[in-house]
Amino acid sequence: NLERSMLRKRSATLLSRRWSSTSAAPAGWLTSWSTEVQNWISMEKGGQEKRQNRDMPTRDQNFDHEKWSIHKDPKRHVRHFVTWGYSAATQRILFPDLALIFSSSALLTAFNHVAEIPMYMPPEPIVLPSVALGLLITFRTNTANMRYNEARCLWGEIVNTSRDITRIALQWLPQSNDDKFGKAQSAKVCRMTKAFNIVLKYHLTIDGGNPDDRVSRTDPELPSKVKEELRKELSMVCFSPSDPVQAQELEDCLNSSHRPLWAIQQMCDASHAGIWARCGDRPDRALRDGQLLERHFQRLCGAMGACERIHRTPIPTAFTRHCSRFLMVWCNAMPFVLWPIVGTATPLAATFVSWAMLGTEDIGVQVEEPFDVLPLFQYCQGIAATCDGMVKDAHNNMITLSKDLEFQRTGPQILVEDMVERSFNNNNNRRTAAAH
Repeated sequence: NLERSMLRKRSATLLSRRWSSTSAAPAGWLTSWSTEVQNWISMEKGGQEKRQNRDMPTRDQNFDHEKWSIHKDPKRHVRHFVTWGYSAATQRILFPDLALIFSSSALLTAFNHVAEIPMYMPPEPIVLPSVALGLLITFRTNTANMRYNEARCLWGEIVNTSRDITRIALQWLPQSNDDKFGKAQSAKVCRMTKAFNIVLKYHLTIDGGNPDDRVSRTDPELPSKVKEELRKELSMVCFSPSDPVQAQELEDCLNSSHRPLWAIQQMCDASHAGIWARCGDRPDRALRDGQLLERHFQRLCGAMGACERIHRTPIPTAFTRHCSRFLMVWCNAMPFVLWPIVGTATPLAATFVSWAMLGTEDIGVQVEEPFDVLPLFQYCQGIAATCDGMVKDAHNNMITLSKDLEFQRTGPQILVEDMVERSFNNNNNRRTAAAH
């Protein structure tokens, strides 16, 4: 009896625990599910909470470990279905494209229900040109992706070159910690390096490429507002308005007809002044050191020119226009083929097929202008953070300058000319000995 009573108590305890856990589980599950759905929505929006108009593209953001885990999550298909309404491509084609196709399909369906002779056609006129339409859309989408990839590679080159310029300027322009002129020139090179990336971002986008402070593209005061945004960003990142020299540099930058090229020229001027000051009575050193930085300035200028080429040269517009016309005729003719097959479901079927085709074409058109989709603001933030970090290291004397080196030479210096001449003589002696 005692054992039976103990077993009854244990079973009652287990049942109560299970009941309490199952009653508490739904609340915790709903909370975690709600949080996960919010993360999905934020991921679908690209992290952009301020997309005022549906025609604005969603700018992607740099991926980190968390975003990659969400991107590769096994529940991604459910996530994409739940966040369907937040899709930028769907929102862009919703009106008037899908609305027009759904309306025409509904009118056709209603007419066929009341008409003695319904309107429909065999599937061949739709099926036969489908291959050509698919190839045309595939060509446009692949070409747009190639432009996107090239733009990303160019900005990767800009990021790497900006780091190299900052590193070389902080290492070689000042001769020692007491060289105020060299330090001033290296600081100017660092400022202009950060300014170049910011003004190039504004040069390639209509609204500056920022995610949160988007100016409406239909605003009649768009140029003035974008210029004020540029002034504000340059003041926060590059130039100090309280410094008269930097305040003048800011005004000169804003008033320049080609701001990225102006920033490169200012980098050249500052590096030229610092190199010429440290060369002393050896002007050949100025040429040697100047060529070192000049190669990096040329890389920046080349990347900038390539970005301008992508921005100003679209895919041949004949392809875009023909693809758009072909697709709209094909989608609006689709209900005539679907009605004998699906009947009253024709509007839904036609809208779904049109959504798939028009959405793919719309994504290709958006990616065709890659600088409106790439997170240029994050690239600029990364460059500014890297430059500021190296400047901080220089202020903390973590970068050893030329005249601050403490070492003793173990022997006389060997000039390159002497080494070449000695090697040439040794080779001649060996050839003479071999001939004898």
